[in-house]
Amino acid sequence: MSNNSNELLGECLFGKVRRKVLSTFVLNPDRSFYLLELIRFLECGRGAVQREVSRLAKAGIITRTRVGNQVHYTTNTDNLIYKELKSIFSKTTGLLELLGADLQNCTDKLGMAFIYGDYANGTAGENSTVDLMVIGDTTMDAVRSCTAAFSTEAARELHITVLAVAELKRRLLSNQSLIKDILADKKIFLCGGHRELQLLSTTGDDLFAGIF
Repeated sequence: MSNNSNELLGECLFGKVRRKVLSTFVLNPDRSFYLLELIRFLECGRGAVQREVSRLAKAGIITRTRVGNQVHYTTNTDNLIYKELKSIFSKTTGLLELLGADLQNCTDKLGMAFIYGDYANGTAGENSTVDLMVIGDTTMDAVRSCTAAFSTEAARELHITVLAVAELKRRLLSNQSLIKDILADKKIFLCGGHRELQLLSTTGDDLFAGIF
């Protein structure tokens, strides 16, 4: 069980599989899923996912549509409680999924993006900001544009840091304590991963070429 108070709220309100199924549909209202695709996506048992999908369809929270030989399911955004469900998942267990989906819509190539600070450490309180670092060939304006709705939907302030690879290298070479502390602390990756970060954190002359 999570130590993060926001995620604990979601765990208390919904069972594990229902929480995963609901948040997937509610936070991806423009996407449709067929059952096997959803099972692979959620990495949950077939029977459990099938039961939840059937219940949600009967309740009118998702809609069922046959496309050829497949049955596809989509979010019913006209459902009476859709907005309330989206608000719940945006502020609790779906917060990272919501931010990740926003970043996927960014027109620039992000390279690497991760959450650090209180939320990554599981110590976020009611007024904690979500600290996002983006490393790559993009701009602050581009990242702000694709995450513009996040703070409202998640009821969380988003603090963004954007660094070009060359700037990250310069700060590491100058032994800047803030960036070194961030890189050494816990992180939740939204783009990229530990391998790429390890390469970026090594200050050799040629290690940065062609990474992004």
